[in-house]
Amino acid sequence: MILFILALSINLSGTHYIFKEYKIRNNNYILCDSLTRKLDLSSHWDNKKQIMTLQKEKIVSIIPDNPFIKIEGDIRQLLSPPIMIDGKLFLHKSSLDVILSSLLRMRAFFKDGTLEIGTRVNIYNINWDVEKSHTRYTIECSPSLNYFFNKNNGEWVLTLFNPIYNKDILDNKGRGLIDEIRIEEGDGFLKFRFKTIEDLPMDIIRKDKSLNIEVRKFDKRSIQTIVIDAGHGGKDPGAVAGGVKEKDIVLMIAKKLASRLTEDGFNVIMTRVSNEFIPLKERTRIADKARADFFVSIHCNAAYRKSNMHGAETYFLSSAKSDWARTVEATENSAVRFESEENSNIPELNYILNDLAQTQFLEESQQAAIYIQENIVQLCGLYNRGVKQANFYVLRLNFMPAVLVEVAFLTNTNDRRKLKDYNFLDKVVEAVASGIEQYARAHL
Repeated sequence: MILFILALSINLSGTHYIFKEYKIRNNNYILCDSLTRKLDLSSHWDNKKQIMTLQKEKIVSIIPDNPFIKIEGDIRQLLSPPIMIDGKLFLHKSSLDVILSSLLRMRAFFKDGTLEIGTRVNIYNINWDVEKSHTRYTIECSPSLNYFFNKNNGEWVLTLFNPIYNKDILDNKGRGLIDEIRIEEGDGFLKFRFKTIEDLPMDIIRKDKSLNIEVRKFDKRSIQTIVIDAGHGGKDPGAVAGGVKEKDIVLMIAKKLASRLTEDGFNVIMTRVSNEFIPLKERTRIADKARADFFVSIHCNAAYRKSNMHGAETYFLSSAKSDWARTVEATENSAVRFESEENSNIPELNYILNDLAQTQFLEESQQAAIYIQENIVQLCGLYNRGVKQANFYVLRLNFMPAVLVEVAFLTNTNDRRKLKDYNFLDKVVEAVASGIEQYARAHL
């Protein structure tokens, strides 16, 4: 039996809407059709799958008599499930704040019987990715949300400033390698206190629309021997712009980096120490012969047709995931054209064995790339082009964690000016060294 008993008021950014409230099975419901019509929501009913899909700023999937809804891949549980009567979908009153805040990306809460929907939230959702050796706690948020991250008294503390959010998204249950989470809400801030199992290190990675809190557990394998590869050399100049050659800049960086890491007690081997041409295959042979624990290749970027491109990016070995990554991959691999046929031909079986060997180092290479990239951006003030993946020849045949750093763009006037500044190169060296040291500490 359905009884119309009350009217629900929804205040959306100062505009008031009135909806009929129905008493069904001693619970209060709102007709879904009335919401979609008045609030201008898109809707689609899949009769075969019995799924209602609502869309505005986000997509929400609802199944009648099921308390779980799907919000763009994230599963949320409602206090009471929606119901279907005579072909009409009714939403429980208690679920409206969750559903509408997700659809509109606005803060929603009940106050004095009215559902208030107003300020646009800047924290959208929280979700997890838990694997055996890796745990990620992702806070989906606005790119403009400011934060501070540090370690204090054995806890990793993330503070978000001027947060706007719905409280129901907060998740303080530890999972995977994150043992405990305490959340503190205050005036103008939201604080997360994390504790990891075995006091594992924690990192934060800023992406366009999220903050990723990452914890990884590596097999214990100390980092002692590091191979530094200065890209190009000799008859291969690499990128050339404004009279500056990539091969010269990266050799200066590589030499300074070798001195810096040697001072810290690492055994350092360089693939070249002068302006000489070293085949790509020989560079990887040097690393494998030395039984190195880590390989880093230093390069400068170039985009001759897009001189406005600037900043730093760090790569690890995998299939290229974007057109730009494929472009950089092709550029750096083009050194093969300077090699003899003997050096450039690699049996297919070697590629297969290499693929199998590299799989075990994929996560470690990615984490090292993250450490290095974060330090370069922070210490050098370069635009963050992110951590990327590509199938670089010089990384492909290394049987160890390996990364390739594209420091800055020689084809960009401002970046090139920095690359000609010795003080800036010192900052690059400090950043790469700090990233490697951070990665090495994770293996102690």
